[in-house]
Amino acid sequence: MSRVQKNEKENDQAGELRSRIERQKAKSSLPKRSKVHQNKKKKSKVKIKFPMIQLLALFFILLPIGFYTLYTYLQDRPVPVKKSDQVVFSEEDTESIPTTAMADDLKEKESAKAEAEKEKEEAEAKAKAQQEAEEKAKAQQEAEEKAKAQQEAEEKAKAQQEAEEKAKAQQEAEEKAKAQQEAAEKAKAQQIADEKAKKAAAEKKKAAENVQAAKPDKEEYKVVLHTVQGEETLFRISMNYYKSQEGIALIREWNGLNGNEISQGQVLKIPIKK
Repeated sequence: MSRVQKNEKENDQAGELRSRIERQKAKSSLPKRSKVHQNKKKKSKVKIKFPMIQLLALFFILLPIGFYTLYTYLQDRPVPVKKSDQVVFSEEDTESIPTTAMADDLKEKESAKAEAEKEKEEAEAKAKAQQEAEEKAKAQQEAEEKAKAQQEAEEKAKAQQEAEEKAKAQQEAEEKAKAQQEAAEKAKAQQIADEKAKKAAAEKKKAAENVQAAKPDKEEYKVVLHTVQGEETLFRISMNYYKSQEGIALIREWNGLNGNEISQGQVLKIPIKK
């Protein structure tokens, strides 16, 4: 776009803006149509008696109409604008011109802006309240989870303590039963030992009594000294001297032997009846 076209466009915009302002002023200065009709009705009711007054009234009525018609005609005609008369309006100047339409627009914009700010504040307050509610719910949930975990830990500790006490009681019962069993076994073993000792003592006493009863008079026997050879036993010696094993008891009694053990080279007393 050339500079001339740009200037023409700006001139057209300036002229249109001026015409709009003047129209607004003219509209605001003219009386309302209803008021004009009322005035006409009132004037028609009044009887004008003088023709001069009628002419003056007609002149004053037609004068503003003629001025308004001429003003409207001149405003509708395109006015040639010289370069020196060109006025460049910036966006700030156009915005600063107070017109009724622009005032309404500004008012609507301000009300819309106020409503938007109000809605924004309400949305922020709502979001803040929702966030606080969520944080409160989260804190409550965390507190409940913490209390639940603590309760579970206490129950677990209690169960563990009960299990330990039960195991301890069971161990004590087992130890007590084991001690009782050992005591019973010990008492039983002692009883068996006592019975065995008592029986052995009785047998020993009985054997002593039998030996004493069977002990012959030494004057009836003559004593022969026998030296034990390498492989001899009391049984063989008894068979050699007595031809039976009944002599074993005599040889043991006369030699003070407790058992059948003898050693090579040992000298034994062999009692033989006279």
